[in-house]
Amino acid sequence: MWVLITQDHKCYCFKDGYIRMSSYKYSLNEVDIDNVAVHLTNNAIQKNDKDYGKHEDGNILSFAQA
Repeated sequence: MWVLITQDHKCYCFKDGYIRMSSYKYSLNEVDIDNVAVHLTNNAIQKNDKDYGKHEDGNILSFAQA
C-alpha cells in the first residue's frame, strides 16, 4: 500500500495496492529451509528464482485480484 504524508501532515492513501507473492508454498521442511524464495517475497530475491512468475505475472497480485 502506498501512502503519502505531506509536510503539512496531510495523508493520502493510494487504495490500489499490490501483494508480492512467493514462487513456492510456505514450508518449514528441512529440505526447504535454506531456500530464501520460500520465505522471502522481496522481488530482488524472487526474480532470480527459476519459478519466478510461474503462478502470477512478476509474482504480484493487485488487491482486486486477491
